Amino acid sequence: MLPSACEASPSASEAEPLRIVLLGRTGTGRSSSGNTILGRSAFWVEASPCSVTTQCKRQSGTVDGRNISVIDTPGFFHTHLAPHEIMAEVGRCVVMSSPGPHIFLVTLQPGRFTQEEKDALEWIKAIFGPGASRFTMVLFTWGDQLQDRRIEDFLEKSKELWHFVNSCHGGYHIFDNSKQDGARQVTELLKKVDRIVVDNGSGCYSDGMFKEAERAIKQAKERILGERGHEMESPQKMAEDKEEQELAIENKRQIEEEDEKRKREEEEAKKREERLFWCELLTAMGKGAAEGAGIVGKDKGKGKAVKKVKVVEKAAALAASPLSISSAAKAVGGAVREGGKVLYKHRKTFLP
Repeated sequence: MLPSACEASPSASEAEPLRIVLLGRTGTGRSSSGNTILGRSAFWVEASPCSVTTQCKRQSGTVDGRNISVIDTPGFFHTHLAPHEIMAEVGRCVVMSSPGPHIFLVTLQPGRFTQEEKDALEWIKAIFGPGASRFTMVLFTWGDQLQDRRIEDFLEKSKELWHFVNSCHGGYHIFDNSKQDGARQVTELLKKVDRIVVDNGSGCYSDGMFKEAERAIKQAKERILGERGHEMESPQKMAEDKEEQELAIENKRQIEEEDEKRKREEEEAKKREERLFWCELLTAMGKGAAEGAGIVGKDKGKGKAVKKVKVVEKAAALAASPLSISSAAKAVGGAVREGGKVLYKHRKTFLP
């Protein structure tokens, strides 16, 4: 449903001016096309690497007995304006052509379809939204560059351009701005524009459509900024996670080292206990065997053995005489008795 502000009866539609907006990349002949349409030097044209038009400009005139209003806009790229400033300034064409333009003429040169042309078309779709395609026509300027070639042959060389032209309900038209007399090509252009106006119910691209496109751009920006915010947080979170992992690994390493150290200390303590046990056991069994065999006697008072000389004499006498069964039994019994005492003392070393 088209906006009521742009609807009009056939008689009123004939009375109001036909509103045309020129869009395109810098150097594609927007201003020259505006002059060709109006049949006079309405817009400043200059050979320059930068866009001469930095602000939207509106010029009016009478063509074939009808009022025509043409708005020239700043070119995309190669301009002194920042991208957001270009978008804002180009968007002013909707207000300047209030209640809205009947047709957007997107100027392109029939040469190599570069990345800048592709970007310019994307900008146009972004600024005015998908609804603008019903009010859009591609205007190929510098038609003399075709050199009797068909424009269809040029379009077939680029799928992106072919797709964009097909998406424009107005199709395309060819201008040769170098011709002194461009009345015939302008008349043909206006006939095509009139058909578009009729197909759109005598309506125009409205301010409401433009505001809807602005809202879509704003939402896209917020979404992109939000995604970038998450992307900015992600490295920080990854760094924090990495630090936590490194701390966990370091703690684990320290715990393992402490466990290894504790195990080594326990193993060494156990070995010392075992060595002490065997030393005491052998000593005790030897003492018990000597006591059982009568080599040494028990000291009732302080628990000391007899003097060393007597011990040696008794041992020599025992060695010189055959060992009786009873003496052997006493020696073994003494060894077992004293050994048992050592075993009981060190029972915790071997029992779990």
